[in-house]
Parts: sequence; C-alpha cells; structure tokens
Amino acid sequence: MKKLHVSVTGCSLADFLYADVDFSSSAFRSCASIKDGDGGLQPGKLVFADALEKFVGKPYAEIRKALTGGREPTGKNLGGPAIVGAINAAQILSDLPVRFEFYGATGNDSSAKFIRSVIARTPVNTDHYITLKGPSPSTDVLSDPRAHNGKGERTFVNTIGAVYSYTPEELPESFFSADVVWFGATALTPAVHEKLSVLLKKAKDAGALTVVTTVFDFINEKRNPGKPWPMGDSAASYPMIDFLVLDWDEAVRLSGKNTLETICGFFRKSGVSAFAITHGAKDFYVWSDGRIFRKAKRTVLPVSALVDADLAAHPELRGDTTGCGDNFAGGFVSSLIRQLAKEKAPGTLDLADAAAWAAASGGFACFCLGGTYLEKAPGEKRAKLQRYHDAYLKQIGK
Repeated sequence: MKKLHVSVTGCSLADFLYADVDFSSSAFRSCASIKDGDGGLQPGKLVFADALEKFVGKPYAEIRKALTGGREPTGKNLGGPAIVGAINAAQILSDLPVRFEFYGATGNDSSAKFIRSVIARTPVNTDHYITLKGPSPSTDVLSDPRAHNGKGERTFVNTIGAVYSYTPEELPESFFSADVVWFGATALTPAVHEKLSVLLKKAKDAGALTVVTTVFDFINEKRNPGKPWPMGDSAASYPMIDFLVLDWDEAVRLSGKNTLETICGFFRKSGVSAFAITHGAKDFYVWSDGRIFRKAKRTVLPVSALVDADLAAHPELRGDTTGCGDNFAGGFVSSLIRQLAKEKAPGTLDLADAAAWAAASGGFACFCLGGTYLEKAPGEKRAKLQRYHDAYLKQIGK
C-alpha cells in the first residue's frame, strides 16, 4: 500500500447555523437581490456581510436580527469547503497511510479557538495553520427547510476577516511536494485565488495531482455582474486541474453558458481532466478525458436513493443541507486517493466508485446540522457511509 501526502488550502471558517429562516418572509424579501452582484441575498448563493450592509443600508447585526427573529444560532460548526471536504476524505481514509495537511489561517479571536478545537478532533494535520491579526473568517448559514419542496435551501453571509491577509507567500515548499494538492473554495481566500494558475503550475511541476473545488465567487460577481468568472486569475488554470468539482450555479457563471450541453462543452474544452457538477438534490454530472479516471463521456447520475428513503422513513434524523456539496467533494477525492494508494495508475481510476463515495457523503451530510461530522472513533464515519456507497453502486448498476 502506497503512503500518500495530501496538501489542502482554501476556505476554513466558523459556521453559525440558523436552521429555520423563512425565505418568504418580509425580512428576507427586503434583503433579496434585485440583480446579480448587487450585494443582496439569493438562495443557494453567498454574499459578503459588508456588501449586504451597503445593499440594505443597515449594520449587518441589525439585518441578521431581523432575518432570524433575534434568535441565537441553532448551532455552530466548523465550515468551509476546503476543510470540510478534507476532513470527510481523511475520515473515510483513516484505514490507509494517507497524511492530510491543511494550510490556511484563522484570526486571533474566540472563533479561532473554536475552529482549532474542532479540527483537533479530526485526522487533518494543522501544523501549517497560522494565526493572523483580526477576526477569524465566518459564515452565517441561513437555512429554510421548507424550500425546494421540503428538501431545504440555504443562503450564506460571509465575513472573510483575517484571511484577507493570507497570501500565496504563506504556502511553503512542503505544500507543493504532495501527491495530491487540493485548492478548496479559494474565492474566499482572495489573495490565493488571484494567483491560482501560478500555484497550480507549481504543484504540477512538482509532480502532484491537482484538485479544485469551487464556491460562489462574490468578488468577481460584484466586479463584473453577468459576465463569466475567471478560474482564479484566468483560464490558464484549467489545463492544470486534474479534477474539478463545482455546483450548477458556479458552473453557469464560470462557463458563461446556461444549458447542460454548452456548460459541459465548455469544461471539456477547457483542459481539465475530469469534472463533477452537482445540482443540489437533483442529478449530478461527471466526465473524464481518461488521464486520471478512466475515460467517460458525460454521464448523468442520481443522488442516493437510500439516503432519500432513510430521510423519508426517519424525518426526525434530518439535519440540514449545510456541507452537502463539501462532503460530496471529499467523498469523490477520497476514492481518487484510495485508488492511488492501491497503486492504480492514472488513467485507470474508477469513476463510478468515486461517484458512489461522493453521493454517500453528500447525502449523509443531510443527517447532520453543519457539514463537519465528529467521529467517536476512527473509522466510524466510513462504516456509516459504506452502506450508502454499496447501495449506490447497485442503484446505478455497477
């Protein structure tokens, strides 16, 4: 069994969860976006707190009080697509000699203590997780469980805080000398995002496989409303991405297209080796050119039927949809890494197995409040996910 080293950088923060916010309320409608990039709230999308203040004309604390009825958060959890996805992958892979190292920053406040205390209970190493002056990054996750016919929807209000000061110069050579280098939601670590093509090239030059997972890029949405977002700094990033995970809205805005055929055509031509596009509780789409995963034409895959059945049979177990996409990405990457650890050659990796771990992981997140599941013992989460993984392979006929 091959020992592997995985480096991860990108968004890590404190999530403050508000589990019952009515998106049809007058308070929400008064904050609702009128046009793209204006700073207003949009279900499923992210906005920065300072932009929302300008849009509404009130301090964010006052806006939040109106939206939530002044309630305290339902809960708080470790959030951020990079760290949540990495933790899920590390938990799934706890039976293998795989080392996950997270590179990032917190501020110097109470939220930092909380963030670090949670990560300390997971298999992810934080020796390169530094402290910068200012508040730690955080997101208020406003969740309406009634939206999408009871499947739920969220909107996100983000405070970047001290991570505005986190630059590519903070990434040492050890970050690039990994077997897999993962850039997760770097649009919420702006200085890193603006150098993404340079950092991807450095990782590829060091011989790493590269993974990029995206997030709603509010900076570019506000900068050029209605125009396609760049991938980091430019389209030069795409050919250096071995596996790309993004959701439907991000795919639309990155490609500048609005149909499945044209969106997938854009990413096939972009130079990425493989991609997965999620669409909430709907089907997801995968494709591979054969360099890493075995070659596969665009394939439509369902969400986990067993997860849906379990949620229907036990509604009391429902958490929220926070972190579903992050865990989906972590599940996909865990399969990629497991197959590499078993010394499968690039170009022979099984896309169906990766999709099964992704669907299992994304679905299982619906049983939790927040995206980070804390295990009582190593292997606990993998054992829970295995049932969904195995059922999913049967569901898709594999």
